[in-house]
Amino acid sequence: MRRRLTALRIFLFCIGLASPGLLFAQENIVGEGEHKGFIINEGLQVFRVSPIKPGQTIEVFCTPQWTKEKGGKVQWRLQDQDGITLKAAAHNNPEAEAALMEWTSNSLPRPKAYSIYVQGMGGDYPGEILGAVTLRIFLWDQNDGNSGTDAPETYEKALLLPISEPGTYLFEECFISGTADIYDLYKIPIKPNHSLILLAKPLQWKGVGQKGKVRWEFLNKSFRRLKGGDSLFPHTSPFMVKIFYPQVKADVKEAIYYLFVKVEGEVSLIYALQAEMKEGR
Repeated sequence: MRRRLTALRIFLFCIGLASPGLLFAQENIVGEGEHKGFIINEGLQVFRVSPIKPGQTIEVFCTPQWTKEKGGKVQWRLQDQDGITLKAAAHNNPEAEAALMEWTSNSLPRPKAYSIYVQGMGGDYPGEILGAVTLRIFLWDQNDGNSGTDAPETYEKALLLPISEPGTYLFEECFISGTADIYDLYKIPIKPNHSLILLAKPLQWKGVGQKGKVRWEFLNKSFRRLKGGDSLFPHTSPFMVKIFYPQVKADVKEAIYYLFVKVEGEVSLIYALQAEMKEGR
């Protein structure tokens, strides 16, 4: 029996599912919803979630239900497709409050897949069932600039805001995160003899703050910064830009401007963009 267990451990280690100290590993392909499993001493369960949409946020609520009276521990890890640990948490028996692991992809998307690792340990013998687990997985899509996805990270792919005609425009669900989604870039066209008032307003911060902030920069088509400013966690003071693009002779070509948004620190932010376009000053 011992030889069989040793051979199984070597096999699982070679395929990347277990370390030499684990009894076994089990892999499940899952999606959004509730999923159940067991806490098994020296056992590892892997829940793979893919594919991930551009800019999608994953939230995983991990809850143990202990059957062993004393002893035992469960470790949770959220990893990307390359095996990099993004978030980690742990419960010691009898702790039972749900642990949250959260991460946001970007427009590439990056990460493009996630794995949730559930590892039991601290029991009396290999294979002992220490309890059960419940994973609740939620996947949230972004809606930067009412696009239904994440604003790109490069000027070449900047998200076009459709605000060239006179009127008032509101984009209330823009999002940026200090995980992989660090940058949002928007492209804004302005016709000759038109003026723009652009307001970027923080709505809802999340995170551990202190040094967290969002940087706003408004640039011309040559990427020269015309105005910049910071919003510090957890304040909601807006960033505002006023600009007029004059008529030059018979030129009817639109001018292109960019709004660059960058987050710093372990924070995320839901923010609104409000634009007022009008003819003349």
